[in-house]
Amino acid sequence: MTILAYPKRVSIAFSDTMIRLYSLAKNTQDKEVIFDLSKSESLTPFGVVMLTTTIDECFRKGKKCSYIEPMKPSLKAFLVSIGFNSLFHLDTDIVPDRMQTGTFQLRRVKGLDALIAETLTEMIGYHVKISPGLNYSLRLSLNELMTNVVEHSGVKDYYVCAYTYPNRKQLRLCIADRGIGILRSLKKANKYELSNSHDAIILATTEGVSVRPGRAGLGLSHLKGFAKVNEGQMCIISGRGKVFWKYDHGKILKQKMSKPFTGTVVKFVINTDKEGLYFLVGEKNFLF
Repeated sequence: MTILAYPKRVSIAFSDTMIRLYSLAKNTQDKEVIFDLSKSESLTPFGVVMLTTTIDECFRKGKKCSYIEPMKPSLKAFLVSIGFNSLFHLDTDIVPDRMQTGTFQLRRVKGLDALIAETLTEMIGYHVKISPGLNYSLRLSLNELMTNVVEHSGVKDYYVCAYTYPNRKQLRLCIADRGIGILRSLKKANKYELSNSHDAIILATTEGVSVRPGRAGLGLSHLKGFAKVNEGQMCIISGRGKVFWKYDHGKILKQKMSKPFTGTVVKFVINTDKEGLYFLVGEKNFLF
């Protein structure tokens, strides 16, 4: 059997560890994989989505999966509230709080689902003041992001979850798929010369860049623009590339993954402590 021991913090800061564990689970010849979270103390939506993607990879290969729960009670409760336990039919003695707000429970989505983009946009609008025009733009951008998964990643399903942190005054959102990745997807278009995942990720966040004809290529560029104005964060991992826009620190970081992740993970951090109203440039009716 293979035992995957997860770190104390299962977050974007430990993305290289998460991708390495994913690669180990994907390539092991063992028939059973044990996911050991006993020493973990916190999971972000990124951590939840990567953990879920890894378990899903094992299930698809016909492996038996076992789960060692975290010892920390608050983390056990978080995993229930975020929908992790119910998605994988894991037993727990914790009763989920169905009235909890600020949570988009972990979901395996198959195909296009415009309601998800609408729900996520409403969640953002509940915590951040956005104009009707920006609301519409964010909804279209999120919908395009998920459309790209279905049409160009080579897979039809992906994972989504979001969670708000009142004490940190943040909303965190993560979307991941197990597809062919951004570099291979853009290369298929035969109109972009790319040699590495970092360049592909940065190009994919440029307005107008798309493998689809017509008015496309707005999703990631608009979401990145909103993260910049909000002084939040956006991070994309695909292939061996990781690009992290940390607008709250005025930095753009690049990291080479020790193991490749063939799919794509997109993570956002939106600050919810901003007092002003966000609106599109040129939007005339944002006050009404």
